Amino acid sequence: MKTKNIFAIVAFLAAAFMVAACSDDNTGSGEPYLNFEGSEQTVNVGIEGITQTNRKGVVIRSNRDWTISLSDDDSAWLHIFVDEGKDDGIFYYWVDPNPAFTGRTGHINVVSGSETLNGIEVIQAASVPTVAIVGAENGYTALPTKSQLKVPVSGNITWTASLEQADWAKIDSLGKDTVYISLEKNTGDKRTVTLTVQGEGQFSSLTSSTVITQSAPGIIFYERFDWMQEGKEDFYYNYPEVNYTKWSDAEKGQGWTTLGDCFYGGRGYIKIGKTNDAGDAVSPPLTAIKQPTDVVVTFKCIGYMASNGKVDDGVLKVGLIGPGQIQSDAMGTIEIGGTNYSVADFTVTVFPDSPKNEHGEGYNPWAEPGATFQFHIKGATAETQLVFVGGAKWGTGLKGTGQGKNRLLLDDIRVQEEE
Repeated sequence: MKTKNIFAIVAFLAAAFMVAACSDDNTGSGEPYLNFEGSEQTVNVGIEGITQTNRKGVVIRSNRDWTISLSDDDSAWLHIFVDEGKDDGIFYYWVDPNPAFTGRTGHINVVSGSETLNGIEVIQAASVPTVAIVGAENGYTALPTKSQLKVPVSGNITWTASLEQADWAKIDSLGKDTVYISLEKNTGDKRTVTLTVQGEGQFSSLTSSTVITQSAPGIIFYERFDWMQEGKEDFYYNYPEVNYTKWSDAEKGQGWTTLGDCFYGGRGYIKIGKTNDAGDAVSPPLTAIKQPTDVVVTFKCIGYMASNGKVDDGVLKVGLIGPGQIQSDAMGTIEIGGTNYSVADFTVTVFPDSPKNEHGEGYNPWAEPGATFQFHIKGATAETQLVFVGGAKWGTGLKGTGQGKNRLLLDDIRVQEEE
């Protein structure tokens, strides 16, 4: 074979190899495809939507460049993270809550050039019109003094409110989520009136009612937390409570606050504390008091039990902000934010059940005799506030003290004039 022929053959083979290599690198060649791995092409989403934190990922298997396409209408409530890619890849989507009473459908289209290669249809359920008085089934209790009662309302429609005929109670105004009711001073036996909220227009068939009870004279402050319906229906050990910072404006409007950051609302009760942090709860001022008054305070408190049946420490301290001298069988002090408080000391010995149902069927920890406590205040005034602290040391000072766990639940707080 001649030398020049050998060179020609080598050159031909090299060129063929380069063409083949270029062909292998060209991912746009061949029949175009784009598939979703493990994802359905029709997705049903609830009214609440999908939060950005919990966004859904979609894995793409493809041999093309691709871009995510949404219509302007869909992009107002359907959102995408990572809107383009090449070959295999992943994108994410999330969905806003649907406030409308009609369902909606959006389309996530994956295109290459002008060609739509695949897509996902997102179908979201319609919102359900609702209006309800929070904690309506428990009713509301008001002081015997002339006062204003704030009743929280939840709903997603316009509504109005009415009271049955009573010359001692009237509606002052309606807020976005609150009914403000003025009550005249009660000089006789306790009395009741029914409050009803009703949807307007096409939703007039939706109603919710509750009974308001005004106490007989002598009661200065009575808190049952009927308005507090945070968290979810669950066992106490299963963390259903919601931090104070996330309460609604209506809930915060009830006047409870905290000196720290471990204060929570449950369903008809409050909770203080978390692991290694002793929480506190500060009551509204005792504004029903017109002059310095000696009072007795009763309340209910139960401890915290974990799902494995282990209980927290049960140390409770109660102090005062403002005028008054607290008195109890066991007294002590505690430092809160650099200020020393004189406190009544209590030991909590009643705990709820864990899933093991330690106390048997029908057990109600709040009804146990050991769940009720009492102390006295001399010279309380309209500026006096109660401070409940769960732990031997306040705040993060609890770490290293006992178990470092001292979560407590509180309810039924009553302040009454001494007899």
